[in-house]
Amino acid sequence: MRERRVRAAHLVLLAALTSRVAAAQPAEPSPPASVETPAPAPAVEPDIRAGWRHEFSVAWHMATFNSKEDSTYTLHSIALSYLMSVNSTGPFLHLSFYFPIQARQDGIVHSVSSIYEGGGGFDVLVGWQWRFVLGRELELEAGPGFHANAFNLDGKPGLANFNGIQLGAGGMAILRWRPGWKPGRVGWSVGAVAATCVDLYDPLRSNDLSIGLVLRMGGFVGVDLP
Repeated sequence: MRERRVRAAHLVLLAALTSRVAAAQPAEPSPPASVETPAPAPAVEPDIRAGWRHEFSVAWHMATFNSKEDSTYTLHSIALSYLMSVNSTGPFLHLSFYFPIQARQDGIVHSVSSIYEGGGGFDVLVGWQWRFVLGRELELEAGPGFHANAFNLDGKPGLANFNGIQLGAGGMAILRWRPGWKPGRVGWSVGAVAATCVDLYDPLRSNDLSIGLVLRMGGFVGVDLP
């Protein structure tokens, strides 16, 4: 009987020790909550049409004036032009200084130096343009604008001066090749430019001008800035 009591006491003591050891053991750490890593934002390619374009052009410039008396005067000139535009859509400016080399009146051709002592003119076209990408390196730019054409030719002794300030509207187009060579972050380009304008008013010849037409075509070299 006594042995049974001792054995029961040992069992109780063993159970108590086992429960204390289990309580003393640290609980297994729970796995950390999963944190979703945000996906990287997709890379945005820069718009290759953006930025400033500055170009310098040599062009043929033709200005024709039709009078209300049905006479036609035409000047053929060499023009030196500065061309500027900004961004994929934005303002543009074409500023040209031209030097007449041939004059025509009603089909009769004259050398400017034979009837005029000197002179020249300037042509301004300012407006709004849009750029379009034609492949990776070709760019087309076009847009309408307001136009002004002013000139003065000093007649030789016994001959009258010829001058005018003609106002109207027109448009231009540029085909630009940009090879991607950018030393010092400055891009280079070459291309061709064409502009045509119609003038309907001349404050110096308001009673005589019927219509004026201007055409300019040439090539250019330029720089592209951010």
